[in-house]
Amino acid sequence: MTDADLDQLADYQRARKAVESGDFRAAAGLYDRVLRAAPDAARAHLELGLLYDEKMGDPIAAIYRYRQYLALQPDSGKKQLVEDFIERAQLSLAVKIAEPPVVDTSEVTRLQTENAALRGRIGELEKAAAPVATPEPVATTSPAAPSETRTHLVQKGDTLQSLALRYYGTRSAWEKIYAANRAILPSKDQLKIGQQLVIP
Repeated sequence: MTDADLDQLADYQRARKAVESGDFRAAAGLYDRVLRAAPDAARAHLELGLLYDEKMGDPIAAIYRYRQYLALQPDSGKKQLVEDFIERAQLSLAVKIAEPPVVDTSEVTRLQTENAALRGRIGELEKAAAPVATPEPVATTSPAAPSETRTHLVQKGDTLQSLALRYYGTRSAWEKIYAANRAILPSKDQLKIGQQLVIP
């Protein structure tokens, strides 16, 4: 299925809207319906993987969806990026399943350090992959009129990069949001729960 065909599916449009409104469980259910009807919709696999990974804390489901994406798009320009997503989810899973009585704290520290380094590498790869990414797919399904000012209420776990992915379809657009909110953001890493951000 092409991205253009995917954008026309009502359940896909509803899934994107549910993500924007923060109803992640409903969004996951809608993505599942899309993929039952169109199992070859690679972009939907990737978006569902990111939802499980970044919003729902389910690394196992995220890894499965990332691998489905790579199976459908083996020559994608995002291949290295998605492989790093898989490695990040595997590290997250390893930390999750370690039982406190037997866990080696130095090993957890090592995994957390590796995870932080991997996140930095993912950020660099996303910037490098930005030119080949699908340009702002959200624009075709967004209900907001161009003249309206969108806002977002910061929730736990939100980052400028995750908001850029949600609203623009690419993490590299985080600078737009940062520039529009410089007056209330002392730095790009200091989002506070409950802040209202302008999404230009």
